[in-house]
Amino acid sequence: MKPFALAVSFAAASLASGPVWAAGPDTSTSSPFETNRTALPPALQWSPSAQWFATMDRQGAMQERQGNGMSLSYLADGSAVAASRRDGRGTVVGVGAGGMSGQFFGLEASGLTPLEIAATDRFNAPYYGMVRDASHAGVSIVAGDGGRLRFGALSGQGMVQTDPFGQAINDRSKRFLSSAEFEQKMGRAVGIVSVGVLRENGSMLGSQLVQSLAFTTNPTTTFTSLSVGYALSPSSSLVAMASSGRTAGLGTTDSLLAQVSEVRTVAYSFGYSAKQLWRKDDRFGLTFAMPAKVRSGVLALGGPALQSPLTGALGDVTQPLNLHPTATERDLEMTYSTGVGSDARQGRVTGAMMWRVNPGHDATAKPDWMLGVRYVRGF
Repeated sequence: MKPFALAVSFAAASLASGPVWAAGPDTSTSSPFETNRTALPPALQWSPSAQWFATMDRQGAMQERQGNGMSLSYLADGSAVAASRRDGRGTVVGVGAGGMSGQFFGLEASGLTPLEIAATDRFNAPYYGMVRDASHAGVSIVAGDGGRLRFGALSGQGMVQTDPFGQAINDRSKRFLSSAEFEQKMGRAVGIVSVGVLRENGSMLGSQLVQSLAFTTNPTTTFTSLSVGYALSPSSSLVAMASSGRTAGLGTTDSLLAQVSEVRTVAYSFGYSAKQLWRKDDRFGLTFAMPAKVRSGVLALGGPALQSPLTGALGDVTQPLNLHPTATERDLEMTYSTGVGSDARQGRVTGAMMWRVNPGHDATAKPDWMLGVRYVRGF
């Protein structure tokens, strides 16, 4: 890997607010709520950013070292690192930082998944992605013929919440995820069943709430995920993932959110990955996905106190809001990446297309589309 690189990006996007020319969409994960029907903050819209090809650039810049049962993956700028060690019994211990959990957990670590645009892993349970820039640690042990048990944990922090006067109203919102996985390989197929618990402080399902809706309670989400992959050939594969989560209800939240019922979320994705289609170093990916969506849940939004005309007593006013969206977001991604020149010495070109219907699970939002080209050359 050369120590320096020149990157040139060009992309065209059409957003719900109208056509624009931009460098790319923000990599933040959108909320699983339909935001135009609730009091939660709107899902982040794609905006001019250099992050459209963040995942591809990250994969391309990743440096790897292997030997003597050790594996090390890292970025040269030190922003991310993952290391693992396998002993003679097949036990693997892995640690990492900077959002590298996909190197150890779930189907993303199998090498079967397609090349992706966004920074969120689409073929691991979406709750892993809610712990942004996570540090991770885990252990994987052999469990029978082709089987493996994997246990681990992730920890991460969100943004600092501040009041209008600039004072922090609480520490960085903390997120902690613990999980257990069972992986079974059968010939060309691999299946992974994951169960886990996501604990958050000052946020819910990865969302960052505004000050008036911030709360001090600690939501807990339990989830289950099933991922499968099948190698059609040595150079192509099919993959799929489905997950379901349950977030326990919240009582007093010390904010305008008077109460939140139990919230259930679902997500799924399908993908096709191929390499060496026309060149020995090219890759093609096709992904269809539904991001995490609330299947059921209600919150009660508190309002100003009103005086009873009969007794003169003051009373709080709460209004229930249904968190279940009436629309479903569906994303279609297609990517192709190939080297330029002999052994990619002249750089690498990546093309990408994305189409989103009902972005943010918003029934009133227009479809989003994106076309982009990325050229990177090391020197």
